[in-house]
Amino acid sequence: MKFTLKIVLVFFLFISFPVFSQDNKETPTEKKNDVETRRMKRKKAKAEWKAKRNEERADKKAVRAHEKSLQTKATRKRMHRDQRRANRINQNKKEFFLIRMFKPKPRGGKR
Repeated sequence: MKFTLKIVLVFFLFISFPVFSQDNKETPTEKKNDVETRRMKRKKAKAEWKAKRNEERADKKAVRAHEKSLQTKATRKRMHRDQRRANRINQNKKEFFLIRMFKPKPRGGKR
């Protein structure tokens, strides 16, 4: 009986060692390094995002410049005027009263 009691006691002593161990405890320098690596990851991701955004903007600008070079000045002016007119109609606004007053009246006739 005494022998088995000693074996059980020793067994429980060896089992309790991992409970009291301090292997998993982080030191302040490890925490600081972890924060620095997270910060560096964020900075790297932000730099990549900015580079990608600048590349996309440059592509859009190049496409816009190419499309603009294909059009004459009169075409661009007409497109701008049509776009303003479309916006005015979509917002349900009337034209300037002088324009409405002196615009030729539509003629109603039989076909």
